[in-house]
Amino acid sequence: MLVKCRICGNKTERKEAYRVVADGRNNYYCNETEYMGWLLKRKSKDNTYNIIYGIFGRKVTNTALYKEINGLAEVYTYEKIYAYLKENKAYLDNVMEKDFPSEYAQIRYFAAILKNSLADFKYENKTTKEPKRIYIDMPDYKFSRKKPKKTLAEYEEEAGGGV
Repeated sequence: MLVKCRICGNKTERKEAYRVVADGRNNYYCNETEYMGWLLKRKSKDNTYNIIYGIFGRKVTNTALYKEINGLAEVYTYEKIYAYLKENKAYLDNVMEKDFPSEYAQIRYFAAILKNSLADFKYENKTTKEPKRIYIDMPDYKFSRKKPKKTLAEYEEEAGGGV
């Protein structure tokens, strides 16, 4: 019997599909790696919205926020947005305390800050970061100390003609 993947919609055999039981229902996925990747994306999206709610000081129900953030997530990832929000939370908390004429104006102002700042934000994904390897290309030198130079007085003493 064929079952449909909840992520990509592909149909696979029930025996070969990865099964997750949630709320007494069987949910099928193509494989475990696809499911785990989907869970990581979902977790990063949830973390992003939770920190945004913290910055706004409430849970925002206006759909304009979701439209703006989802649009940014198509260009940047939720992980990068979350990293920016986490690093600049104090600044954003201070900026969002202003009085705005409407909630929509506040959301648009917040989205404009994100749009202007995310392009320049340097984000290192720590999960895929490999250790740096430095290769040094230096020639091998055989160092030998030279004899020190003699002074004129030392040459005179060797010659035996001292004063």
